[in-house]
Amino acid sequence: MSMANPSELGARPLRTDYDLEAALTDSLEFHWCGPIAESSTDYIMEWMENRLTEINAGGLQKKRVLRVAIEVLQNLHHHAKSPETDVSFKIVTNHNGHWWIRSENPVSHEQETYIKETLETLSESDPNQLRVIQRQKIAHQARSHHGGAGVGLNEMIRKSLGQVYVEFISVNSDHRHVIFLTKLELT
Repeated sequence: MSMANPSELGARPLRTDYDLEAALTDSLEFHWCGPIAESSTDYIMEWMENRLTEINAGGLQKKRVLRVAIEVLQNLHHHAKSPETDVSFKIVTNHNGHWWIRSENPVSHEQETYIKETLETLSESDPNQLRVIQRQKIAHQARSHHGGAGVGLNEMIRKSLGQVYVEFISVNSDHRHVIFLTKLELT
């Protein structure tokens, strides 16, 4: 966790690595801008499954990538604030066995606070604790007005083996966005 900038959560080198990979001309695998609905989610997931099969991603890795994508897309569908045209979902590859999933969407001040608090709590837990936390929340149907009580964030951290970076940025004086970066191994 970065204490230098309280608007960041996760390892800063992840952001630097992503920026380097995204700068390469052939690294962008997929880019979606605009609202995320059931039909767009179906399209994106079908594209991802086909592409992962095409590049011979391992079975476990393919499952992890798809689970993270589902969590990210559900977040965008259920929690992105207006304007929905500011919603984006990207997949970048480094062609060495990694995919980056990046999403960006508008958030309210309340959502930003909730995400920061949840991620700070989850980042202090080891992988076994994350599994226990997730099972307890699911078993007790713990939910908040924000969504699944952090279950999706927990899933992203677990499936990416902790390779998650979150940043909040000011778009203008009235609007904030959240950026989620997740690095996933394909081999």
